[in-house]
Amino acid sequence: MNRFAGIDIERNVACRLRDGVTLRSDVYRPRLMKESLPVLLMRQPYGKAIASTVTYAHPAWYANQGYIVVIQDVRGRGASEGVFQPFVQEVNDGYDAVEWAARLSGSDGKVGMYGFSYQGTTQWAAAASGPPHLTAIAPSMCAADLYRGWFYPHGRFALGSQLPWAAQLGRDEARRRGQPQAEERLARMMQGAVDWVRHLPLTDVEDIVEFAPYYRDWLEHATYDGYWKERNWLERLQEYSVPALHVGGWYDTFLEGTLQSFAALTRGESNTRNAHRLVVGPWMHIPWGREAGGVNHGAGAYGHIDAETVRWFDFWLKGKGDLVTAPVRYFELGSHEWREASSWPTEPTEFTDVAKHTPRSSAWRLCNQGWPANGQGGGGTLVPLNSKNRSAVAYDVLVYDARLPMPCDSYLPTNRSAIQERFEILVYTSAPISDPISFLGTPVATVWVEALDGPTDVVVTLSRVSSAGEASFLSVGRSTSDGGLGDARSELAGATEGGSITIRLRPIGIQLAAGDCLRVEVTASAFPLFARHPNGVSEEEIVKAGPSSLSIATLALGLGDDCPSVLTMPIRLEKAK
Repeated sequence: MNRFAGIDIERNVACRLRDGVTLRSDVYRPRLMKESLPVLLMRQPYGKAIASTVTYAHPAWYANQGYIVVIQDVRGRGASEGVFQPFVQEVNDGYDAVEWAARLSGSDGKVGMYGFSYQGTTQWAAAASGPPHLTAIAPSMCAADLYRGWFYPHGRFALGSQLPWAAQLGRDEARRRGQPQAEERLARMMQGAVDWVRHLPLTDVEDIVEFAPYYRDWLEHATYDGYWKERNWLERLQEYSVPALHVGGWYDTFLEGTLQSFAALTRGESNTRNAHRLVVGPWMHIPWGREAGGVNHGAGAYGHIDAETVRWFDFWLKGKGDLVTAPVRYFELGSHEWREASSWPTEPTEFTDVAKHTPRSSAWRLCNQGWPANGQGGGGTLVPLNSKNRSAVAYDVLVYDARLPMPCDSYLPTNRSAIQERFEILVYTSAPISDPISFLGTPVATVWVEALDGPTDVVVTLSRVSSAGEASFLSVGRSTSDGGLGDARSELAGATEGGSITIRLRPIGIQLAAGDCLRVEVTASAFPLFARHPNGVSEEEIVKAGPSSLSIATLALGLGDDCPSVLTMPIRLEKAK
């Protein structure tokens, strides 16, 4: 027993699983415990001493709030036995770990789970198995549907985040096997991922494939199939319905996974018990602070998630306090204010300003003033859908060379003005808005596209242009040129028949100020945020494509009355609280 920071720590406590594998945990208890206490369990793959402290308070702090805190190395990681097989192992192992924690000395039998990223996903996996003593969870920045919410949030592999993570997992496995040279190579790869994301074929990264072989599986299962169905727990979670505090960040790579889980688990029910609560802050994956992408969001941006987490568990595990706040609490970008909502909006809607009795459309049409919209100095404009303005030309055209993909490396609110000078990007900018306007939810772009030498990707990016002319990233989405356009794969060197594609962009929550503009970019890549399309190959062939497969495709974007392209924005309907 060790004494540290006012608590007692029991280290490397054995948890024997049903198949005989032993996991190791550190157990933190308040000193001089006088009564049985509930347990907070975190299961993670990075070495239990870390304990998510890159975003959360140390377990000693949580123990001093009146909890037994257990930090456990998952199977095949840290001090635990077994072979690491990400995600799938956490269902049965999570069940056993929860029931083991409930029986610990001093436990009152109630178990909560907390943590973010992989530590959040271990909560969804355990909850999907229905352990009887799991009373509440607090999964942050993670997904319960790993295909849509983690690896393929835009229907294309999230290369920029998943390659360095695979290198990190491989690095730790190399150390576990006693291979320091491989560990060093993988550490350099993890830190120099900006270079490795250009390596082709995508699956041909020897050290990663050797020490993290599941990386190849993630790539080769590029569509939702049985592999991903086994890693989607949403259906089972609806059956067991464990109360969950969902925490996300506007700039986090797994935001869509967080929102998808919350929406799925509150759909079709009133959530009258407040059994699910959503908090979204102006945070990237690490850290959760006020600074992100060069923007200072103010002192209120911190959100105090540790205190929020303890309140959540005090209510569900101790019966203390109440949950009178709204089910949704989010930090509104732009205004830098926390807002509340009764639910998460799923689709854009038309909006009427009741006070002024005037309709305000949430839709904008992409138009052209008569000269090409290539680059921000071109003729592209964004006009309200109900405007009498019409495009001077029927099409704008861009050429995409897969050897030079258009850059977008994160979801941070970085300035895209210089990138928008590129002629490989079609740019459409609205007039300055006259009054502040708030958006909350999922922007949707419906674009008319023809492809030459496709199939290729169609990428729509949204930004806010300030009165000073700085274009800050807001959102992005993608589809393929042959999605809904017929089978382009039978004539890869020819042109597809034009048609309309609907692209759901990444959700946003922002207030635009008077004088701000909306700007839409249309191109064919957002690299390395997600893997580039080589052009002219099928979906199945993308992961196998080498450098010689990178080719050139041409996109025509429809603007006319017979082939319109429209952006629909989700205007916030509820008043600020």
